[in-house]
Amino acid sequence: MKLGSVVFAGLILAVGLVYEIMALNMPRGRLSYPGPGLFPMIIGLFLIATALGCLLQEILPRKKTGEGPSASPLPSQDSAAPEGRNVIKTFQLMALMIGYTLVLKTLGFLISICAFLVVAIRIFGYRRWVPALAMAAVIAGISYVSFVLWLKVPLPLGIFEEILG
Repeated sequence: MKLGSVVFAGLILAVGLVYEIMALNMPRGRLSYPGPGLFPMIIGLFLIATALGCLLQEILPRKKTGEGPSASPLPSQDSAAPEGRNVIKTFQLMALMIGYTLVLKTLGFLISICAFLVVAIRIFGYRRWVPALAMAAVIAGISYVSFVLWLKVPLPLGIFEEILG
């Protein structure tokens, strides 16, 4: 158990609880016509659940399943990832986010988020194109339906303005 991880998870849990309390004071509306408090309430619940999961993972004792590198597909807590590789990925993601914001209005939400997701999936190491494109398309479609059609968020349509607008 690492004290820093426990403190961080506890801090995020506290922030999540305060965020959720504030979100519950906002009008939630109904599922058919959501109010301004529905999305923050859902985000607060995810934040609390994630922080609780991380906190429990750090507090509860872990079972040793075996020894050797084949015991777990995940790296151990003591092994450090090569720092240069993480720094490069961080800068690649930052450049990707900047690029996304620059092309969002011109290309529109659907194309921009789909391209962003494909490149982000590739940055994180998934090398197969067809599944990456499929995942990006599904996530982009769900995002479009959720935000534009259901929540009525006016996202830029870009080159699809005349077709979808």
